[in-house]
Amino acid sequence: MKQHADLLLYNGIIYTANNENNIVDAIAIKDGSIIFAGSNQDAAAYRSGTAEVVDLEGKMVLPGFIDSHLHAPGRTLTDLFNVSLYEARSEEAISETIAGFISANPELDIYYGEGFSIGAFSGEEVSRGPRKERLDRICAEKPLVLYSADCHLAWLNSRAFEVFGISEETDQPKGGVIEKDPASGELWGTLKESAMRLVPEQAFSASQFEAGLWEFQHYLHSLGYTGIASISIASAPPLAAFHALAEKGTLKLHVSSSVTIDPDLDLAGQFDQLQQMRTTFSSELHQVNTAKFFADGVVEGATAYLLEPYNASAGKPAEYRGEFLWDSEKLQSAFQLANLAGIQVHVHSIGDASTKLVLDALEQVKVPDLLDDGGCRNTITHLQLVDPADIDRFKALQVIACVQPYWHSKEPGWWSTVDCHMLGERAEAEYPLQSFIKAGVTVTSSSDHPVTPVPNPLRAIRAGVTRNVTAEESYGLPPISTIDDPHGLLNKNERASLAEMIESFTISGAYAIFREKITGSLEKGKRADLVILDQNLFSIDPLKLEQVRVLKTYFGGELVYDADKPGN
Repeated sequence: MKQHADLLLYNGIIYTANNENNIVDAIAIKDGSIIFAGSNQDAAAYRSGTAEVVDLEGKMVLPGFIDSHLHAPGRTLTDLFNVSLYEARSEEAISETIAGFISANPELDIYYGEGFSIGAFSGEEVSRGPRKERLDRICAEKPLVLYSADCHLAWLNSRAFEVFGISEETDQPKGGVIEKDPASGELWGTLKESAMRLVPEQAFSASQFEAGLWEFQHYLHSLGYTGIASISIASAPPLAAFHALAEKGTLKLHVSSSVTIDPDLDLAGQFDQLQQMRTTFSSELHQVNTAKFFADGVVEGATAYLLEPYNASAGKPAEYRGEFLWDSEKLQSAFQLANLAGIQVHVHSIGDASTKLVLDALEQVKVPDLLDDGGCRNTITHLQLVDPADIDRFKALQVIACVQPYWHSKEPGWWSTVDCHMLGERAEAEYPLQSFIKAGVTVTSSSDHPVTPVPNPLRAIRAGVTRNVTAEESYGLPPISTIDDPHGLLNKNERASLAEMIESFTISGAYAIFREKITGSLEKGKRADLVILDQNLFSIDPLKLEQVRVLKTYFGGELVYDADKPGN
């Protein structure tokens, strides 16, 4: 006897993202799980008088999106309580935003902020970061600490350097840079990578953090997300906050959290602590099962580790290639400890030399049956430059390539100003995508939010399909009329298909967070995690993909976002 559904969606274009990428008309849901996916005619047998019935009227349904690398709670704490520079795209806008916040908040003893782009500056300030004097002119009496959008650089005024005891005589920390004026030797105004630890992290209250995380979850639902990999950065990951939401029954996301492993600390002690966190904070929806590693820095900071030296215009010594942040043998030991404990490895690696060394270390990991059933789903993320010879190694080692398609174009105000400035001709070969897919590598897509300020997955899908600039209006540009527009096109041979991009945000994303058996595709027996879109992605111009609207998001059959509901 067939079950009667609690919720029946019919008369739609329902893309299942199953092994065959089947498209069906209807889907029936009971107790949060899918009990049927098939034709309108067959769906009638699951209908009852008490079921909620939704006529999709030809709209598209996809599995809920999964972002496989972001930093919770995104930019919400900055937007709510600090100087938010994510929308300030010029030197003038950055200065005006900072001054406006200080004027509106005179009671604060120290000003923190985040989100400025190195691409807004020029000359030496691209290589070294903006000067402290810019901030001194705005605020000389109180410390001012601002973090770049990529969170790899801190910009301080002179008062902040004084308060935190940083001077020209301060030793350069391992894996970090205190930038100095090459002519005078005076502090330039920026700290990079581990040098940022010289500034105490901002402390948010429990109520502030809860408010930020709650708003963050709602924001993700509005974009169609039902799952994330919450990747830790220098600050403590929000494990307790996610756990609290789960305990209260208000967590409406699949969350896989990571803990960062420090190359300068004892490995055994760090993994013991990770295991304790795993035991304390894991639950059905929130799993602590990932160790995060920083292998290098970023190109814009000249801290990514490259096979060939940086371009001369980067202002570095002739043979300078950046720095690998780990001793190779210690990194191998860390990977071994992680995988033996069933902990996933997730590695930040930007430069081609860095990725090569990370693969070398993973190749030495010896864990019985590690590759059975996907093993630990070890992942390397960002992958700005990759030696083509290393792409097949991802497949051989079953390493996931976690990419950020948002960046896969010649972004106005960035690509020529920053990437070409630092890399020269190598910038043309950035961000392989189709090369990974063609090699059979599991590819997942992510935003690295808040590095990408607006983590709209439909924008990323458009970028992956076109390899051209998106969100033109935000740069003051008219809409591009062809995907082959040369001004924003970055290596069209690396384009992915629409189906491949959807897969990277759904079933592959679920695989990366160990949820592929319960979510990521719309099949009988899986959770009803899905999103309703106002258009069929397969029937529109690829340049229109990011204009598609999320109408509703369901998590386990529960409506968690409705675009027509007041307040959404």
